Formats: sequence, C-alpha cells, structure tokens
Amino acid sequence: MGLLKRFEQSLEKAFEEPFTRIFKGRVHPLEIGRRVLRTMDDERVLGVNETLAPNRFLVRLSPEDFRHLEGFLGTLGKEMEGLVIDYANRRDYHLASRPRLRFARDEALGVGEFRVEACFEEGTTPGEGSAERAPDAALPTGGDRGVLRILSGDRAGTAVHIQGSRVRIGRAEENDVVLPDPRVSRFHAEIEKGPRGFVLRDLGSTNGTMIGGRRIRERLLENGDIISMGGVRMEFILE
Repeated sequence: MGLLKRFEQSLEKAFEEPFTRIFKGRVHPLEIGRRVLRTMDDERVLGVNETLAPNRFLVRLSPEDFRHLEGFLGTLGKEMEGLVIDYANRRDYHLASRPRLRFARDEALGVGEFRVEACFEEGTTPGEGSAERAPDAALPTGGDRGVLRILSGDRAGTAVHIQGSRVRIGRAEENDVVLPDPRVSRFHAEIEKGPRGFVLRDLGSTNGTMIGGRRIRERLLENGDIISMGGVRMEFILE
C-alpha cells in the first residue's frame, strides 16, 4: 500500500466527522501531503554519507480555509509529521530531529490555495540541552504499551517496559535503559511515544542503530522489530 493511501486511511480513523464532508470544496490533506513530500525531494541536501531532508514545514492557507479547518489542524499536523517520517525512511533521508509541521493564515491566498515552506532545524543532543518534546496532550491515551526484550549482551533475557513519553538508551548510567557494552554510545538512541506509535531515533551514535540489519536514523517501530545497538540485540514488542 502506498504512503499516501495509508495516510488517507489514518486520517479517516482520526476524524470523527466523515472525511469527505470536512474537506469538501476546500484544500484537501492529500494535496498538502503530496506537496510536502515533493518539497522534501526538492529541498534535500546531498552529503558525503547521507541525504539530509528538511524537518520543519509551514503550510500557509487562505484565511477562509484556515477558519474552516482550524479545529482539525492539530490532528492533521501530527498525521502529516508521521507521513514525513515514513517517507524519510522509504527514501533513506536523514532528519536532524523529529519533523514538525504547522499551519498559518496568509491573506494573499484565495480559497483552495496553499503554499508549503520548508527549512532545516538541528536537534539538540544530550549534554547540550533537552531534545524537543511533543506536547503531552498529543500523546496517545490508549492502552498500547511498548516493551524491549533484550536478546543478547549482559542483560539478555531482561524485558524493559517503555514508561512515559520518551525513553533514552545508551551506555551511560543517566539513560533509562542502560546497555553496558563498549560498542554502545553513552547516549545512543531514544524511543518516543507519539500519536502514531513508538518512534526509534538514533542520537548520533558512533556505531549506529540497526533494524533488521539496516542502519536507521528514525523509524516508526512495528511489533517484532529486531533492534541492534553495538553488540546488543533487542526485540520491540507492542502490547
């Protein structure tokens, strides 16, 4: 299934009103989604070892469209941030930090018109300040829980329940999940619980974070994913 089709189905589940009724005759989320993805392609920067894509997006709407959609923009923004993450994973783009998307009124635009602007914003690293955190109100309130089952290393056989909105993993004692392996960085990675589920994010580790043998920067976790950090293998379980 294509990314935009999954995005549309996710929106249909998120909105209580009929999807077609909300956006009939207005700017459609799929049009915005396509423009955001095209902007990622157009604005990407080719590096020596990776391709960096923009992680901050501003969608400008006409005043009338903004008023009509104002009550839905929070949910729409979060769903589009998930679309950006999925697209970055598929295209092997690196995002400097979790993407953020917001909406603004633009008096110069007419009904049905919109513009997408993108830029790069660096995330903070441990020791330099706390990473940007999504508002608590945006966190899911359902019963989904994440568990890390450690498969190898000194803590093999241990099951770690992911508590709170963010869990940091690494060799340093300050982490929520401590992995005493010399190949694991002091602050190696983090898992953030967001509206679409649990997102694993590498924090600039030396040896990288792998899922299924492939190095990742940021990835929406799925039940049964095998995560490797240094010499430690873990299984992510969604309860």
